[in-house]
Amino acid sequence: MTESTSSSSLPIELTTAILLKLPAESVVRSRYVSKHWSSITTDTYFTNTFETRSSARPSLLMFFKNKDKVFVFSFPQHDKNTKPHSYSYHVDSYHMKYPTGCNFSVSESVHGLICFRKLANPVIWNPSTRQFLTLTKPIEEFRYGLIVFLGYDPIEGKHKVVCMPASEASDECRVLTLGSAEKSWRTVKTNYKHRAYYRSSGRCINGVLYYNASYLDEDSDIFVVMSFDVRTEKFDMIRFPFEDFWGNLITYKGRLACLDSTNLMENDDGVTMWILMDAEQSQWSCKHFLTPFTRRLKKVYKIYCVTDAGEFIYVIRTFLKSFVILYFDPERNSLRRVEFKGIADEDFRFKNGLGNKRLCTLFSFPNHVETLMSL
Repeated sequence: MTESTSSSSLPIELTTAILLKLPAESVVRSRYVSKHWSSITTDTYFTNTFETRSSARPSLLMFFKNKDKVFVFSFPQHDKNTKPHSYSYHVDSYHMKYPTGCNFSVSESVHGLICFRKLANPVIWNPSTRQFLTLTKPIEEFRYGLIVFLGYDPIEGKHKVVCMPASEASDECRVLTLGSAEKSWRTVKTNYKHRAYYRSSGRCINGVLYYNASYLDEDSDIFVVMSFDVRTEKFDMIRFPFEDFWGNLITYKGRLACLDSTNLMENDDGVTMWILMDAEQSQWSCKHFLTPFTRRLKKVYKIYCVTDAGEFIYVIRTFLKSFVILYFDPERNSLRRVEFKGIADEDFRFKNGLGNKRLCTLFSFPNHVETLMSL
């Protein structure tokens, strides 16, 4: 009996149920087993069901680069009600080559995909299928480089790449829809002549992309948040709570929020956060949370991101023998310590030729979901 005949002898419902339990990389490999399995795993019902289940159990994706490789780790993003409050896990990892010259700037995981930049070319990465896709340059007129953002429309299930010129104000951008028949970049007017901040991490929340920018108002630059509706491709401008305000954009319990950069200094006793309550009226609500982090601890751990449950994730800045993540729930004022095995130990370093040096420059992506989208 051939492999194809054997796989076809199983009821399609049972085969589907089994394949849905596999990680994304295994599902992609299973497509080469037989035409039958390939038809199942590429069917719209299967891919939608897989991504729905993956969304219910998001993970914390992290990686660091060394020479021409990226080392990728996916951690269980535990529920904040998990007990005990200090525990350890073994974690699987993988490494792969990445496009040379790729700039791993601040970004986020948007429905399973991550967007970077290679010189003037946007790069899309699917960590689940281990694929990189280098896109064509959007336009030659972006003289000083470009800034790239990635958005996702949950209604139509489409990813869109948005490119803005770097270091100069503009009233237009370039947009490309991934997976569409139209492969060329489109010009979209932004309604507001503004300059996107090159270190801004765009945040896509419920089909709206947000990013930091500056806007010329009566001969003076003011900091603002620009919003881009991924489906309608309409731009809008959101004012900060007060002028000269600046901070890091995050997602907090399904809303856009901003961490006050002046309150992240080492001598501060907590975190000040502004939550966007009404985008049309530019209304923000302020919250200040005390944290248990001393000045010494803040030198060791850095706040990287926030989970969907509202926990701040503190990651060790450099690590040598162990890798620890701290989850801080500001509303409960509780702290969870999680140590992950298999990252910094001698066996990992020996197998990957990393020696006995400290590892650093970690990139963190909370609320990551696996997607079967092929690049």
